Amino acid sequence: MVKSLQLFSIFMLAQLLFACSTTESPQFYKAELKESVSWQIFSETSQNAVSGIDFRDGRLVNNIWIIDLFQEVELQQKLMQQKIEYLGTEKPLTWNNMLAETQCSISQAECAYSAVDWLVKPGEVTFIGFTGETKKERHPYAPRLGEISAKLQVKQQQQIVTIPVNWYVKNQKIYVDLKTALEQAPIEPEKAILKIDFTNSHHQYSHKVVFDQYIFNLMSLSTERWQKPVNNIQQWLDRIAQCLPVSDVDCALENMVKIEASGEQVPGNFYYHMASIYLMAGDSEKAKAYAKKYLATASSQQYQHQARAML
Repeated sequence: MVKSLQLFSIFMLAQLLFACSTTESPQFYKAELKESVSWQIFSETSQNAVSGIDFRDGRLVNNIWIIDLFQEVELQQKLMQQKIEYLGTEKPLTWNNMLAETQCSISQAECAYSAVDWLVKPGEVTFIGFTGETKKERHPYAPRLGEISAKLQVKQQQQIVTIPVNWYVKNQKIYVDLKTALEQAPIEPEKAILKIDFTNSHHQYSHKVVFDQYIFNLMSLSTERWQKPVNNIQQWLDRIAQCLPVSDVDCALENMVKIEASGEQVPGNFYYHMASIYLMAGDSEKAKAYAKKYLATASSQQYQHQARAML
């Protein structure tokens, strides 16, 4: 049996040698379409793919409030197709190649030997469509997927005022110049509310931070802008009560002037008493002026006749 196989091999070898010596090596060609799937990359996503915004890790650094900003994006699975061409030529005629081909010819088992050298030429990968599979990923903020805006409000009791605030986005973080804005507020803040909005043509997300006295203390806010001078009105009234019984008109007039200059609300009769004291001091012109002011502003006309008598 072995001898028969050897004779058959020699016969096959002779046939191959004869074929190669009498014909040119033919060219071979074949092609196949190969399909694959891949996930859509983040740079390919659109505004509609944004499925959430993650504002986190807010912190105060050098009086700047910093927020890390991330987007949750829904990615789709893509179906791809690629045409692969194979160009082949017969392998050079060698003893090893001929023996391998002969063994494959007479072998009952599957043989991987090929008598052709194949040159593989992959074509371009073509997008066919989405498979319907999706997954969500968290990525740093990308301006192309939406716009950021910031608004700062200060609150004092029932009064709420919106104030300008400088902010910017850098390295996927929002920087808000908190201290500068608060010190320019028209009222002293008991609380401050920072609102960050993310908006695109499909979605809107908001983030709110409330600051209280703890944060204000960390920033060492200057309160001089909102502090008013202390008015010692009761002290001045007490002085007037001491001056009048002893007929110290100058003392009484000095303290009445201080009360008027304080800007505090005074009763309607105050101007009549001012007119009376100026009259006692011998200044009839100022007495007339305050008598007129009393008649024009007082809700009660208790001293109406006396005031008119000064005119």
